[in-house]
Amino acid sequence: MSSLGALVRERGPFASVYLDASHDTEDAAKAMELRWRGVREELARQGADEETLGALEGPALTPVVGKAGRALIAAHGKVLLDRVLPRPPARVTARWSNLPHVLPLASSLGPTVPHVVVLADRVGADVHGYAGQGGGQGEVAAEEVRGEEHPLHKVRGGGWSHLRVQHSVEENAKRNAAQVAEAVDRLVGRLNAKLVILGGEVQARSAVCEELTQRCRDVLVEVEGASLADGSDDGAFDGAVQSLVAQYQYNEAHEVVERFTAEYRRDGGLAVQGLEPVVEALREANVAALLVADPALGDRTVWAGDHPAQVALREAELSGLGIEHVERHRADEVLPNAAAATGAQVLIADGTDLYEGVGAILRHT
Repeated sequence: MSSLGALVRERGPFASVYLDASHDTEDAAKAMELRWRGVREELARQGADEETLGALEGPALTPVVGKAGRALIAAHGKVLLDRVLPRPPARVTARWSNLPHVLPLASSLGPTVPHVVVLADRVGADVHGYAGQGGGQGEVAAEEVRGEEHPLHKVRGGGWSHLRVQHSVEENAKRNAAQVAEAVDRLVGRLNAKLVILGGEVQARSAVCEELTQRCRDVLVEVEGASLADGSDDGAFDGAVQSLVAQYQYNEAHEVVERFTAEYRRDGGLAVQGLEPVVEALREANVAALLVADPALGDRTVWAGDHPAQVALREAELSGLGIEHVERHRADEVLPNAAAATGAQVLIADGTDLYEGVGAILRHT
């Protein structure tokens, strides 16, 4: 959400759209057109201008392979955000309001998981680095590591000739694995990767593992059955990678909720719940993680100034700070925007009982 800092500082009004962008059936194009027509009519009914609706139409009708969603935010005839979501949203959203509606992004994208994917054989590996799964950052680096190809297979026989070839094979394989490990370690450091997923031939994986630094081994998961060979099942490997990243996302989100619960129960703990203390903490840029029990936040309203972090429950609180331009807005827009502007994590805490639908882990007491 912190990557949305520039967006939430833009001036509205905004059209915020979350829709199913799946293109996995024969009539997908027609279905997309019908969905967009419904969204366009709803935005027009709410007062959206033709220039902004026209800007949204192109990306809204752009197909995405397979099951997917799309998040679009536009203002003054310009698309400010266009992100493919890893799955269709639970419901279509079309909102025209003075603030961008970014809360559904937290639900659709989940926590960012920087990760490195490696598919190795005895010659080298394909190495890919991702800044975040589905977070609009996608793949940031790809490297094809290729070492020495000959000799890489042991030959039958005996005598000194056989021993020299055998030794050369082992040395080449070790050097190739070291080159792969170096590329992986470099990318893990660059992305601060939380997960390294290694697939490929069994011997190649084993050789790479031996050369990896402890930092990489600590976050390493191996995947069986993957191969660089022509005709191999790329889909199965891709599915395994997505599953591992999704599991990491779930575990990370669960840990945030557990930390919130522990801090809230502790005397003087770094957690609050309810609109008033959460809004106060956001205004002071003192929120590390904002938890929203959506849709419990619902249609509650708060006051906000021109800067996203100028928030309060009462108009007088902002006026008393010398803020002249103050307006009442929906809380489900103001709070996530304030979090994005101040670098806080935003988490949809489904099933968590939060007073007034909102809680926060604080940066300091």
